[in-house]
Amino acid sequence: MLSRTSGNITAAVTLILLTGVQAQHSVALSSQSLCAFTGSTVKISCKYTTADSSRVREREWYQLQSSDGEERVLSKDPQYSARVSVRREQNDCDLTVRDVRLRDSGVYNFRFRTSGSDWISASSGVNLTVTELQVKVDRKTAGQRKVKVICSSTCSLDANPNYDWYRNDIYKAYTDEAFIVLDSTSSADEGSYSCRVEDGSGKLHRSPFVCVLGKECWGVTYTPERVYVLKGSSVDLSCSYKHPGGHTVTKSVWFIKEQAGAEPVDVREDEEYQGRVQYRQSSQNDCTMRITHLRERDAQTYRFRFYTDGGEYTGEPGITLSVTDLKVTVSDTDSGGKKLNCSSSCTLPNNLTYIWYNHGQPVIPCKSASCSVAAVSGAVSYSCAVEGHESLVSPPVYSPRNTRAVMVSSGERMEGDSVTLSCSSEANPPVLIYSWFKQRAAADAPLTTGQNYTITSISSQHSGLYYCTAHNQLGQHSSTPTRLDVLHSAELWKLDAVWGAVGLVPVLALSLLTAVLCIKLFIQRDKKSSRREE
Repeated sequence: MLSRTSGNITAAVTLILLTGVQAQHSVALSSQSLCAFTGSTVKISCKYTTADSSRVREREWYQLQSSDGEERVLSKDPQYSARVSVRREQNDCDLTVRDVRLRDSGVYNFRFRTSGSDWISASSGVNLTVTELQVKVDRKTAGQRKVKVICSSTCSLDANPNYDWYRNDIYKAYTDEAFIVLDSTSSADEGSYSCRVEDGSGKLHRSPFVCVLGKECWGVTYTPERVYVLKGSSVDLSCSYKHPGGHTVTKSVWFIKEQAGAEPVDVREDEEYQGRVQYRQSSQNDCTMRITHLRERDAQTYRFRFYTDGGEYTGEPGITLSVTDLKVTVSDTDSGGKKLNCSSSCTLPNNLTYIWYNHGQPVIPCKSASCSVAAVSGAVSYSCAVEGHESLVSPPVYSPRNTRAVMVSSGERMEGDSVTLSCSSEANPPVLIYSWFKQRAAADAPLTTGQNYTITSISSQHSGLYYCTAHNQLGQHSSTPTRLDVLHSAELWKLDAVWGAVGLVPVLALSLLTAVLCIKLFIQRDKKSSRREE
């Protein structure tokens, strides 16, 4: 039996009057604190008095949770409505709470008001503590051959309770002590243990199982084992770990590579991950790691290792991370339009909201991964992003641009020669067709298709302006015309003659200058000779 409350039995303790007084109105509660096991029934005795038999207009039990101090009226709270009853005979206000839970812990108080008074309550309520039976390993024996396992609780039990022990949900032993000693070298003692005890009311309470001995007590669970994320975003690599009861974790690391005979390098200490890695421990056995600003080279397999005062464990196979970009693909529809699909090399969640852009502006109302657009004659450039990650925009798909037509051969082109024109263009998806045209006064003449256009044995009638047009699934674009001039053989002879005559001019000028210099030099020498003879 519990020393304060046990099952449906209220402990026989000295009545302590906790009274709030206002004109002889008062509330008296039978205890200041109670302790109960989960699943049991708790009763709090209560009486109230009114002055001159004043009529009670309203009365209620309320609770103040120890975690946040929030006041909750039990009759109005759906978590209590089916588990709570209040005695209403004469001036009784006893509260009974059935199937108590851990979250029921808190301070409980009763209050009432009459037609002539405000709320009247006890000066302090009853502090209820709800607890579970727990199996714990004596830390002094953890890792030793003889391991002491204890059945404990924050609630005090009767003087001589009996304990039943279960191993892997199978009955193992009976003790009149709150502990059992196991042999860590015996496979018969490996496994998870639970204890059961009977309180004074005859109600049985059983603890959750705790893994005490054996390989199955060690483990790391990755959820999931393969993760796909977008480049530039953040990701949580989720995992949880377990170890035998009584062990204390002294160190834990996430790592990528492991060298024989050496400790693995903590990802946080790798210069590639500086400032981008956080270990997020939301609960006792949580080992989640967050990586931010993801890069393509972050695509690795990550593993978690933890160390305890009784051993260490590495979780296999780890989490394989794939980092991907979004991409847009184009297909034709039966109606003549185009279907755009935003995807990646990885499978993305189905509930994402997409944003579509044309030339960097969000113009398409569609918010799904696949959208249909009408075919247009102008230039287009479509890209996509996922809502919440607007900065991670896919490379665009666009109609052809920067289209150019050039002549492959150089030099003079005369009749009978061969000439090749080549067309180039930027496009995504790639260019499907190149078309060649020759400009004419009446209408441009289509010539052929293909990236290169070759004319063999050209003649003067081939002279003129030529251009090409590049086509892909999203549109087309034409080049600036390029001119082809074809020279007749007679014209080429005249041109050679002219250039030949022009070439003689500097030769004759040089010869004349040389003759003048020679004559001048001869005259100067003749004068010097005459002076010497005189």
